[in-house]
Amino acid sequence: MASNNIKREVMVRIYIGFLFITLLGFGVIFKAAHTQLYDAQRLIAQSDSVTIFSKTVAAERGNIYSEDGKLLATSLPIFDVHIDFNADGLNDDVFSSSNVDSVCQLLAAKYHDRSATDYRKDFSKAYKKGDTYYLLRKNISLADLNEMKTWPWFRLSRNRSGLIVETKELRDHPFGDIALRTLGFDEHHDGNYSSGLELKYDKELAGEKVKKLYRKLSGGVSQPLDTKEETTNSGKDIYTTIDINIQDVAEDALRRALTVHDAEHGCVILMETKTGRIKAIANLGKTDSANYHELYNYAVGEATEPGSTMKLATAASLMEDGMANNNTPIFVGSGVLEMPKGSEIKDHEAPETPTLTLKRAIEVSSNVAIATIARDHYVHAPEKFYEHLKAFGFTEPVQIEVGGAAQPILNDPKKWSGVSAMYIAHGYELTLTPLHTLQFYNTIANNGVMVKPTLIEKVREYNQTVDSNTTVVLNPKVMSDKTVKQLREILEGVVEEGTGKNLKTDYLKIAGKTGTAVISNHGYTGNKKYQASFVGYFPADDPQYTMIVVVNSPSQGGYYGNVVAGSVFREVADKVYSLSLGMHPIVNDAVSQNIPPVIQSGSREDINRLLQLFGVNIPEENNEWIKLMANDQNKYIANDIKADIVPDVVGMGLKDAIYLLESRGMRVEFTGRGNVKGQSIDAGSKISKGQKITIQLS
Repeated sequence: MASNNIKREVMVRIYIGFLFITLLGFGVIFKAAHTQLYDAQRLIAQSDSVTIFSKTVAAERGNIYSEDGKLLATSLPIFDVHIDFNADGLNDDVFSSSNVDSVCQLLAAKYHDRSATDYRKDFSKAYKKGDTYYLLRKNISLADLNEMKTWPWFRLSRNRSGLIVETKELRDHPFGDIALRTLGFDEHHDGNYSSGLELKYDKELAGEKVKKLYRKLSGGVSQPLDTKEETTNSGKDIYTTIDINIQDVAEDALRRALTVHDAEHGCVILMETKTGRIKAIANLGKTDSANYHELYNYAVGEATEPGSTMKLATAASLMEDGMANNNTPIFVGSGVLEMPKGSEIKDHEAPETPTLTLKRAIEVSSNVAIATIARDHYVHAPEKFYEHLKAFGFTEPVQIEVGGAAQPILNDPKKWSGVSAMYIAHGYELTLTPLHTLQFYNTIANNGVMVKPTLIEKVREYNQTVDSNTTVVLNPKVMSDKTVKQLREILEGVVEEGTGKNLKTDYLKIAGKTGTAVISNHGYTGNKKYQASFVGYFPADDPQYTMIVVVNSPSQGGYYGNVVAGSVFREVADKVYSLSLGMHPIVNDAVSQNIPPVIQSGSREDINRLLQLFGVNIPEENNEWIKLMANDQNKYIANDIKADIVPDVVGMGLKDAIYLLESRGMRVEFTGRGNVKGQSIDAGSKISKGQKITIQLS
C-alpha cells in the first residue's frame, strides 16, 4: 500500500515536470514566431542604427591654376583595396581555385613585399576567420587599380571576388614645389590645409561634402556600403595671378644666390605696378641637407628690421612735411655719428664730402645723413614721423589672400626714446615684411596711388566665372606728385650712380634701393648676421613691374644688397623684359627714319652687312676687324689685331670678343650682359699662353 502511494507520487511529479517543459517549449516557439512576424523589422532597424552610420566625405576638390591656365594644384584619385572574405559568392570553390594562386604571384611580383606563398597564407587565415574588410593595399593609383581588376579572381564579380575599393584624393602639384607655400598644401595628408590659398579658399575649393553609409566592424574598422545617401557639387577652381614662367625664373635665380652666398633663406615678389597683381612669389629656406625648398612664406610671414630700404620712407616723410627736398644739405663729417652711452652710427664707407645732399645721401646709402636729418626734425616731433609711416602701411598686416601675414612692429611714438627716430629713419627699431616694403615702393612707382597686392585673378565653377578680382585702391594719394617726382629721381640715381650701379643696363632702365641690415643677434653683438635686399621697379620712366628680393644671413661671397639681392633682381627683370615686347624699343621706327645703330667694334663684314640695311657703306679696309674712331662716331678704322698681342675688344659683342681672345690662347671669363665695356688686361699687352682675361659687359 505504501509502495503504491510512493509510485503514484513519483508519477505525478513526472507529469507536472513534463507539462512544465511542454508549456515552456510552446512559449519559446510562440516568442520566436512573434519576433519573426512582428518584431523583425524593428530589431533589424535597431541593429542597423548601431552598426551602420553615415560619414561625411570630401567632394572632389577644385583645381588651382596659373594666370594662363597651367595647372598648379589638383586632386588625383588614390585607392585603398580591401577584400570581404565573407562575401556570399566567395565560397570554397572560388577560394581554392588556381585564380587565387595566380593573384598571389602577381601581387608578389608587383610589390615585392611578400612572397606568393606568404600572400596565400595570409589570405587563407583571413578566409577561415571570415574577415570582411581585409586590407590588401593602401594608396594605389588608378592605373594600378585598373591593372589589378584584370587579374584572375579580382576580375570576378564583386560578390565572388569580395573586392572592396575605397576612393580617396591625393593633392598633386604638377610643377613640384613651385610657389608651394603660397598655394598651400595638406601637410599631414588628412584633408586639412594649414596655409596658403588652399586654406584661405578652402570653402570654395572643397565644394559641398558628400555623405556615405558605412558599417562598423570589429576592431574599430568601418566598411563603406554601396548606397549613397546624398551626392553634392565638387569644388570651384581658383585662377591665380602667377606667371609660371617668371615664377620658375625667380625661384631658380633665388636658389642660385642662396647657394652661392650660403644663405639661410630668401624670397622674391614681383608685382604689376598699376594693378597689384603678383606675378611671382618665391620663398626658399635651407634644409638640414643644405638644399633649398619652400619651407615658409617669408615674403608674407616674416617681419624683420628692413635696414636701408627704409631711408626712402624717411625722405618721403620729410618732403611731405616740407622739411627737406633732394637738394637739402646734410653734414656727415667723417661718416660717424656719436650717440648716447658711447654707441655710434657709422657709414660703411667714408663719405665723398663732409656734406651730402639728401638725394646723394640715399644714392650712397649714408646712415649718418639719414639719422642726422631725422634727429633734426623728428626727435621732438615723433608723432609726425609716425603718422606718415602709418599712412605708408607700416602699422598693419598687408591684406592678401594667404594666411599668416605678419604683424609689423612700430611702437607708439609715446614709447619712443630720444634716439628712436634716428634708428627708425635708417631701418631699425621697427619690423616689416618684404610685402610691406614692396607695397610702399610700388606706391612711388604708381605715382602715389597705393593698390592692394593680390594673388587671385578669378574663381570659376563649371567653366563659368563666378567671381573676378579688380584692382583695389587702398589710398588714391599717399603722397604729393612733387614728393613722388623727387623720390623717383633718387631711386633712378641709386642705379645710375649709387650703390646699385651693378644693375644698370643699356636696354632696361631700373630704379630702386639697396638694403643691408644687421639682424639682431644677441643684441647685435658677437658674430653679426646680415639681411641683403633690393627693391625697385622697371622700366624706370614708365613702371610696369615692382619687385623686391630679400636674402637672409648670407655667409660667403659678400652680404651687401646690391651684390647678393641685386643679382637676383637683375636676372628676373631681364626675363620679364624678354617676355614683354611692349618694353622693347620699336626697331622698325629706327629703320623707317634711316637711323643706323651705333656699333662700336667688330667684324668688318658683319658691321657692313647690317649698316647696308640703312644705306650706309663702310669704305673698304684690308682688315677683318674694325672700330669707330674715338673722335668721329661716323667713321670706322682698322682694329689692328696681332697674334701675340692682347686685342682691343671694347665695344664688341661677346661672341666676337671670345673668338678673338680664345683664338690667341687666352682663357676668358666675363661678367654682365651686352657689349664689352672693359677688359682686365690692357690692349697691346704681350700675351702669355693660357693667360686669364676677364671682360666686363655693359
